[in-house]
Amino acid sequence: MTQRFFFILFLMSSSITFGQGISGANYQKKFTTKKTTSSGLERSSIQKSQKKEINKKDSIQKDSINVRMYAIYTLDRDSTYIDTTLTIQKEYKMNFLRKDYFELLPFSNTGHAFNKLGYDFSTKSLLASLGARSKHSSYIEAPESLYFQVPTPLTELFYRTTFEQGRIAHSTITANISPQFNFAFTYKGSRSLGKYVNFRSAYERFQFSFKYQSFNTRYSLWGHYSNQSIENQENGGIDDEGILLFETGDPDFKDRSVLDVRFKSAESLLAGKRSFIDHHWNIVSPKDSVRTKLIIGHRFLDESRYYSYTDSRGSDHFGDLIIGFSKVNDLAKLMRTKNQVYTEFKTPYTGKLRAGISSVQSNYFFGFEEDEVLSESVPNQIKTTQLLFNGDWKFQWKGFSMQASLQKSVSGSLLSDEIAVKAQYDFPNKTSFTARANFRNQTPDFNFQLYKSDYLKYNWHNPDLENQNTTHFSVNFKHLWLGSFYAHWQLISNYTYFNTTKFELGPEDPDVDQDSILYVAPNDIYLAAPQQANNALNYLKIRYTSEFKLGNFEMTNTAQYQKVTSDSESSEDSQSFQPLNVPEWNLRTTLSFSRDIFKKAMYLQTGFTGHYFTKYYADRYNPLLGDFTRQNDVLIGDFPRIDFFVNGKVQQTRLFLKAEHINTLLENYNYFSAPGYPYRDFVIRFGLVWNFFN
Repeated sequence: MTQRFFFILFLMSSSITFGQGISGANYQKKFTTKKTTSSGLERSSIQKSQKKEINKKDSIQKDSINVRMYAIYTLDRDSTYIDTTLTIQKEYKMNFLRKDYFELLPFSNTGHAFNKLGYDFSTKSLLASLGARSKHSSYIEAPESLYFQVPTPLTELFYRTTFEQGRIAHSTITANISPQFNFAFTYKGSRSLGKYVNFRSAYERFQFSFKYQSFNTRYSLWGHYSNQSIENQENGGIDDEGILLFETGDPDFKDRSVLDVRFKSAESLLAGKRSFIDHHWNIVSPKDSVRTKLIIGHRFLDESRYYSYTDSRGSDHFGDLIIGFSKVNDLAKLMRTKNQVYTEFKTPYTGKLRAGISSVQSNYFFGFEEDEVLSESVPNQIKTTQLLFNGDWKFQWKGFSMQASLQKSVSGSLLSDEIAVKAQYDFPNKTSFTARANFRNQTPDFNFQLYKSDYLKYNWHNPDLENQNTTHFSVNFKHLWLGSFYAHWQLISNYTYFNTTKFELGPEDPDVDQDSILYVAPNDIYLAAPQQANNALNYLKIRYTSEFKLGNFEMTNTAQYQKVTSDSESSEDSQSFQPLNVPEWNLRTTLSFSRDIFKKAMYLQTGFTGHYFTKYYADRYNPLLGDFTRQNDVLIGDFPRIDFFVNGKVQQTRLFLKAEHINTLLENYNYFSAPGYPYRDFVIRFGLVWNFFN
C-alpha cells in the first residue's frame, strides 16, 4: 500500500508538471536561495525588486549554474551543497559509513559492528528503540534522510573495495520534473566475505525521497520511503587457542581462515521499512509578506523493524537452550506509528517558533504478532501509546544565533523528556564560540525491559527499570589558525547497560578458599543481563583539533582526553569496575602533501595517518543481543594504526588508494576491536566518488 501511494503521488506530480522545461535561467526565475549559514539554507519568496533583477538575466545559459545550486536538505531544513573538493576530511570519511571513524573502532570485516571509543548521549533518540545497538551504526533513521533541490539532474557514485569477494557501491540519482518537484533515488549495497570463518557481511538500502512546493510557495510536501537490511554471519570471535596463536604471530595462522571460531552456522539480521511524510501550509500569503510565516503542518511516520538471530546447530556458548530446543531462532520486532500536528510562526524579529503535539504508538513483540501467547514470567510484548508536547525556537541576529527545544511526555507509560539550549556567536574574523546545555529523561531501550530467546538465561522482564537521566553541558571554540577546542561534560544517572554475568565459585568448590569467594566469567560461557548503575557517572571529554599548513604540506591533529568517575570510587583500580569504559587518550595525526600535477589536470593528495588510543576495558560484543556488554577482564588498545594514502581529483572525480594498518608488517599482533575479535590486518583498498552534473 505504501509503495502504491508513493508511486501514485509520483505520477500525479509528473502529470501536473510535465512539459515545463527547465534551463538555468528558468530555474533561477522560480527559485532564489539564501547563503548557507550555521542555521541552514532556506528558500525565500521573490520580491518585486528581485523579479526585475531576474528578468535582466533571461539570457543566462546552463553554464551559469554553479555547484552551490545543488542543495541537500535535512528534515529540519538545514542545508549544504554538493562538495566536489578533495580534503583530509574527505579522506577520513572514505569508508563504509561515510563518516569520520575517530570515535568508532570497526571490526575486521566491513559493515559488521563498531566498538565505541567515545560517547555523546545527547544525540541518541529520545524514544525507546528496538535495541541491537551494534547493528544500528549503519541504519539510517528518519531525521538522517536527505532531500535534494537541483537545477539539473545529478548523479553521485561511490565505490570501494572490501575484504575478500565483495564491494561497496552507493549511488544517488536526483532530478526535478519542474522547479516545484525534486526527487531522488538512493541505493547502497555492500558485501564482504571477510578474512575469518563465518564472518560475511551484507548490507542493502533503497530510498526514494521527494520534495515538493506549490507554485505560490504556500504548500510544501516532503517525504521518503526507505527499506534497509544489515545481514551478518556471526562466528562469536576466535576461541582462546586462536587468540594465543594470533598474538604470538604463528606463521601457519597468518591465513586467518584457519583460526578456530566459536560458531560456524549463526547469522543475524536487522531489517526495517519506513514511510515518512511532512507537509505544511503557510496561512500568510506571500503577497502580504515575504518575511512572515504562519504555518500549520503535519508529520506522519510508519516504521517496522526487526532483529533476528539464528543458529541451525545451537551452541552452549550462551548457556543452555530451553528444553526441547536444538536450534536457535530468535526474533524481536518493533512497529511504530507517529503522528505530529504542529504550528510554526516566523518573523525577522522573533525568529522561528514551533509548537506541536505528537502521538506515538509502539508495539514491541517477539515472533509473529498473531502468536501473542503471554507467559506468567516473561510476557510476549510491550504495547504503549505516548502523547508528547514538542516545541522549539530558533533566532538569528547578525553573528548571534540561539535555539531552544522542549519535548515533554503528556501521557503514556513511557517518558521522553528533553530540554535543550544552544547559543553561538560568529566573530568577523571567522572565529566562533558555541555553548550548549541539555537535560534528558528517557526510558531504556525495549530489549533492556523485555527479551525472549531460545537460550534459557536470555529471558527477562524488567518493568521496574528507572529512567536514565543525563545532563549535558559543552563549549566549542573555533579559530581560523588556532584550531578547535571542545569540552563536553555529561552527568548520567541510572546508566543502563548490559553487564557480562559473573559466575560464583562458592563454598561447595573444594579448590576455593572458604574465606574468599571468587567471581569469574569463563570465556566458554557468555551470559549477559541488563543492569543499572547504582551511582551517577561523571563523564568528561576534552578534544582539540588543529590544521597547520606550510607550503604544500599540512598536518591535521585531533587529540581527545576522557575521564569517567563515580561517587563509588575507592581504589586506584576503580576504572575496571566502571559501568562505562572509554580510553583515556584518543589521538590521530595526519601528515599530508597536496599539489596540482600534470599541468593542473589532477590534484594530488598523499600522506600518512596515525591513530592511537590507550588501553581500556572495551565492551564485549554479543551477537545474540546484537549489542555490546560491559566487561572488566580484558584490556585492549595501546596499538598504533598507521595508514598510507594516495588520493587524486580529476574534474568531479575523487580517487582514493590506501594501504591500511601498514605497521602490522612489523609483526606486533596485539590489536583487537573487542575481546576475541582481532582488528584488521594490513590491506590495500581502492575507492572513488564520481559526480555527474547533467
